[in-house]
Amino acid sequence: MLRLCSTSKVRQEILRNFGIPFIVSDNGFDEEILELKTKSPRDFAYMAALGKYQSALERYGLEIPLLIVDSVVSCDGVLQRKAKSEAEALEFLKAQSGGVLSVLSCAILHSEAFYCIDLSATHYVLDHFNKEVMESYLQSGLWRGKAGAVMVEGFHKNFIKQQIGSTHNAMGLQIEVLLPFLKD
Repeated sequence: MLRLCSTSKVRQEILRNFGIPFIVSDNGFDEEILELKTKSPRDFAYMAALGKYQSALERYGLEIPLLIVDSVVSCDGVLQRKAKSEAEALEFLKAQSGGVLSVLSCAILHSEAFYCIDLSATHYVLDHFNKEVMESYLQSGLWRGKAGAVMVEGFHKNFIKQQIGSTHNAMGLQIEVLLPFLKD
C-alpha cells in the first residue's frame, strides 16, 4: 500500500493499471512559492517534489510508504506550468507547435526501508498543430490542470513525430523506474 500525495487522476490510473494499491492524500504544499525561486524547469520539478515530500513526511510519517511526484513542461527551455486561462493554454500550445517539448517528472518514494528519488525527462519532437483541432482541444477544457496544457495520451498524441523517453513519465509518473521498489 502506498500513500499517493497527488490528486492527479492520471497518476492514479497508472498505479491502478500496474496493480499497485494506494490511498490518495493531500500533501499540503503550495508550489506557487517556488515561482519566485526558479524559472528552470528541472530545478522547479525537483524543488516542488522535495517541498511536497517534506510536507507529506511531516503530515503523515512513514507508516504507509509515501509517493510524491511533480511534473513540469519545458518548451525551448522555458517552464510551462498549469495554464491559468484558455488564453495562456493557447500561448503554450503555440510555443510547442512544430518544436520540441520536454516533460520532466520528479518522483520521491520513501518507506521505512528505503528512499528513492528520480528525475526523468521525456522529449517530443512535434509537428505543427492543426488550428481547428487545437481550438477544439482548448474548448474541451481537457488541458485544465495539466502542465503546459500537455495531454500526450490525447491532443498531443497525433502530432508526435519522435519520442525520446517513457510515455508514463510524460503522463506524470515514471512507473518503470519505481516498479522494482514496489514489488514487495
